[in-house]
Amino acid sequence: MTQASHEKWKFLNGVDSPADVKKLKVGELRTLADEIRRFILNSVSKTGGHLASNLGVVELTLAMHYVFDFKEDKLLWDVGHQCYAHKIITGRKEAFERLRLPGGISGFPNPAESVYDRFTVGHAGTAIATAIGMAIGEELKIKNEKISKFKIQNSKFPKIVAVVGDASIVNGVSFEALNNLGLVRRQLLIVLNDNSMAIDATVGAMAKYFSRVRLSQTYEDLRRTTRNILEHMPVIGKSVEEAIERIKKSIRMVLPASQMFESLDIPYFGPVDGHDVGALIQLFEALADLNHPAILHVFTRKGNGFRPAGSRHSPIRSSGLTRAERKKAMTGPIYPASNGASKFHSTGPFKMNGDTVESASVPGRRSFTNVFGEHLTKLAEKDGRIVAITSAMCDGTGLVEFRKRFADRFYDVGIAESAAVDIAAGLAGSGLKPVVCIYSTFLQRSFDQIFQEVALQNLPVVFCIDRAGVVGSDGPTHHGLMDIGFLRMLPNMVLTAPANEVEMKLALEFALGQDGPVVIRYPKDLVPSQDFVPAYVCRACAKPFRLGKSVVVKRRKDSAVAIVSYGSVLTEALEAASLLDKDGIAVDVINARFAAPVDKKIISLLEKGKGLITVEDHTSACGFGSAVLELAASQNAIRNTQYAIRVLGAPRRFIKHDSRSTQLMEVGVNADKIVKTAKKMLKT
Repeated sequence: MTQASHEKWKFLNGVDSPADVKKLKVGELRTLADEIRRFILNSVSKTGGHLASNLGVVELTLAMHYVFDFKEDKLLWDVGHQCYAHKIITGRKEAFERLRLPGGISGFPNPAESVYDRFTVGHAGTAIATAIGMAIGEELKIKNEKISKFKIQNSKFPKIVAVVGDASIVNGVSFEALNNLGLVRRQLLIVLNDNSMAIDATVGAMAKYFSRVRLSQTYEDLRRTTRNILEHMPVIGKSVEEAIERIKKSIRMVLPASQMFESLDIPYFGPVDGHDVGALIQLFEALADLNHPAILHVFTRKGNGFRPAGSRHSPIRSSGLTRAERKKAMTGPIYPASNGASKFHSTGPFKMNGDTVESASVPGRRSFTNVFGEHLTKLAEKDGRIVAITSAMCDGTGLVEFRKRFADRFYDVGIAESAAVDIAAGLAGSGLKPVVCIYSTFLQRSFDQIFQEVALQNLPVVFCIDRAGVVGSDGPTHHGLMDIGFLRMLPNMVLTAPANEVEMKLALEFALGQDGPVVIRYPKDLVPSQDFVPAYVCRACAKPFRLGKSVVVKRRKDSAVAIVSYGSVLTEALEAASLLDKDGIAVDVINARFAAPVDKKIISLLEKGKGLITVEDHTSACGFGSAVLELAASQNAIRNTQYAIRVLGAPRRFIKHDSRSTQLMEVGVNADKIVKTAKKMLKT
């Protein structure tokens, strides 16, 4: 029996579609919102997922579905991780038992699951530009179908709503889209969901802008603003410009956000309370009839309804703020990285005891991220030139302690990866040692800056690429399976990947000692336990990194095949070698360490008649194995062996959400696949 069916929900059991939501009264919607929060909390505590953001948008989601018909109208989520309430009321409630698990629903919008999901999304900055394209597309369809102006004015055409967070709207693509909003000459509503926090505290001038708006508002101010908007909305024969002018005369809409958006010639309404479902319904009903793009600015509380997942303070002014906190908030964020909204942005399963969390994580070995963060902090104690830069991922990239110890050498630029790389280039050009810490999937957005400002100038920027390879339950929008491909083609770029804790430290020391750009890639995974690492492996991996040099981890005199591993999958290569040993098949194991440049000694094994099996946590196309093939071809080495080269990597397709270990098995980057490949090679 599923969670939805055995719980005694007053309204939730009867909600299988937005049509069921529309049958409820406003008071009943408030109860439904509380039930949805409990449902999300219970589900995520069992499966893990994005908790704080989803608890914050329940009323907003209900109000949108109450007014719009998103089977026909178009709802676009920016990032998409806040779509749980949307999924629950669009027929996927029962599927939450397997949220982000194999065979279950994704944690992000997915058109394959429902007609209510328009795009598969997982990156910030996409919604407004996509909405503009949809709006223009609808206009062109009308022109192509030669529908009369009378019919256009008297027919129901799809409405478009884009939900964007206060952290996403500072993304460069969002700004570019706002600059092009004038291309749209029809309805398009942008809902600015302002909860004062992304994964970490929102930073930059825009954050200060919004902080001043928040701290100047009380709940009564928000209610008054809502009333005035509704009273002065356009009526038949009146334009939206006239309505805004009347609103301005009625209330003091001279807040920073109003001034900013109006300077871009974008009609702005708000700010309003994002948890008042009744007021939100009235606002959406009024704004749905506009024939212009517009922005509705709503305040919500991240983690609302579950104290451990909430921000320390409400985004809106309250008597709980001290004078010092209020002053600080007026000039920047007041929310520390360690608060609940950050901890419960994306969480694994956890245990609850009432309103407290007994265990948010299972104790165990340290991760590659932990080792990186600790060692970078240690190195920064000795070298004042080391600077760390990240893009709204301080906690996720292991930089919390670095930020605490060296606040003047830490820069979080928000969701602006391109800017992060250019800033790093400027720092490197000034003689400093910048370390850019960004997830692999997000680094893709800064390719041009890596090319132009770093590789072309041959500047010593260190790129620490977290979440490289398959990432587990976040799925295809977050896998880091392309970074080797798009980085190794760039001249001057050195690509390296540590296999364990010792190598993580050595790789970082090596990178900081180079005169050009260096990439260090590592997975969202635990480092191999030292208790189970053979002594011969420890000795091999303890050797300092030398540019373009691999290390032989295991050598057998009578071997006909060498397993060449790149990065953390060395453990799979070693396990495969042990399994082959039991079958009387001798193989060498080589830790490549570098994908650019590739060690020529690896190719020399071909000339000695040995076959090579390359293993990597990356797509087989354009990855480390491809680099080995290219070098072998250039050395004319392949024809000199009967075994040649086999490349093991992820196939050229998108990998669904699952556990990381299962994904490695699925793509054939595991010990069993290596064993099968070796045996097949030796039979040919």
